[in-house]
Amino acid sequence: MDDPSHLEKFNHDCSRDLQVNGTDIEKKRSQNVDFLLVIDLEGKVEILEFPVLLIDAKSLSLVDFFHRFVRPTKMSEQSVNKYIEGKYGEIGVDRVWHDTAQPFKEVMQQFEAWLSQHNLWEKERGGRLTRGAFVTCGNWDLKTKIPQQCEVSGIKLPPYFMEWINLKDVYLNFYGREARGMMSMMKQLEIPSLGCHHLGIDDSKNIARVLQRMLVDGALMQVTAKRNPVSQKVEFLFENRIQHPSRQRQ
Repeated sequence: MDDPSHLEKFNHDCSRDLQVNGTDIEKKRSQNVDFLLVIDLEGKVEILEFPVLLIDAKSLSLVDFFHRFVRPTKMSEQSVNKYIEGKYGEIGVDRVWHDTAQPFKEVMQQFEAWLSQHNLWEKERGGRLTRGAFVTCGNWDLKTKIPQQCEVSGIKLPPYFMEWINLKDVYLNFYGREARGMMSMMKQLEIPSLGCHHLGIDDSKNIARVLQRMLVDGALMQVTAKRNPVSQKVEFLFENRIQHPSRQRQ
């Protein structure tokens, strides 16, 4: 995060983009958790970017963020270079990625230190999140990609990734209308998009803005999916939910 090339490309003034009107906060309802952690991973073969925004469920303000670029461990250097150029080259982030990306194991160690700093996680207490819940735009990030990356990196799936809130399912049940992704939710709510689509940190900010609007409108954020730690089977808790039978990233 302190690398000059990284700071030059990203001013990371996330709080400026996630401001909420004080009068709007009065309309929201009480939530079951103190904090909501918006996560939106990037990378199809291996994870390339790992951004998380920490939102206060009461004030709706941004508390902090965690952002790392992730260096694949199993892909060849040639494949990585081609992939990064294709994904990040057009938006001028490829050089920053090469200069700052770290292996997934190191990123997880830093992420757990960050969680501990905010009193959201204690390894000694079973390793699950305390006072918080992850928010995703779909099930792919925590249902599919994190377990795959943990297997590739040779680490055990952390207990704090065992449950999450799929914002698309909450959106469907709260508003009574379907939105297949972040952009369609923003369009329906008339929220202008910020930054570059498919740059993880920018997508996370846009998802957080949808989350803020839903909270202001009175939505209750409930866990929509849980993974059984023994069988690893995922149970979806909402009967009425978004389904993409023909797509892996749901």
